[in-house]
Amino acid sequence: MTEKNLFDESAFKKLYDLHFPMLFVTIREYVGDHEAAKDIVANAFAKLYQYRARMRNADHVKGFLYLVARNEAADYYRNQQRQRAIGEGWKLLADKEYRHPLEAELEREEWMLKIRRLVEQLPPARKKIFELNFDQGLSIREIANLLNLTETTVRNQRNRALSFLRQAFFL
Repeated sequence: MTEKNLFDESAFKKLYDLHFPMLFVTIREYVGDHEAAKDIVANAFAKLYQYRARMRNADHVKGFLYLVARNEAADYYRNQQRQRAIGEGWKLLADKEYRHPLEAELEREEWMLKIRRLVEQLPPARKKIFELNFDQGLSIREIANLLNLTETTVRNQRNRALSFLRQAFFL
């Protein structure tokens, strides 16, 4: 198929019919979920269609599809692991029964102490952003203005701090 044929709907359908079955089987083996594999492969084809104008050579189509599907499958797998770990962590907390309100308060204080210790491990700039956001309640925009940073930088640093805390607690 030539580049021009990638724009043709019937040619795109032929590509789909040719590559979908094997790509689906490969991704299903990786993620272990039939519906998720269908979605991932469909997304790969959607991206191919989206980027079809950039395809220089039809010989690259198969590699493109496998690369996109593999990356989406890896993201899916990581998200599944993260959700399982978070679910198990919350289940441990939810299943706990307290005989006295003071027990709950003591455990809350223990958790807060753990969080504080972890926050102390953050790089100084990230720690400052985290504290301004969560301790002082400043918005992303307010922190950006205060520290003379872009909102994107502040949001990224805050998200990295949260990711670090999540991993420390649940993984």
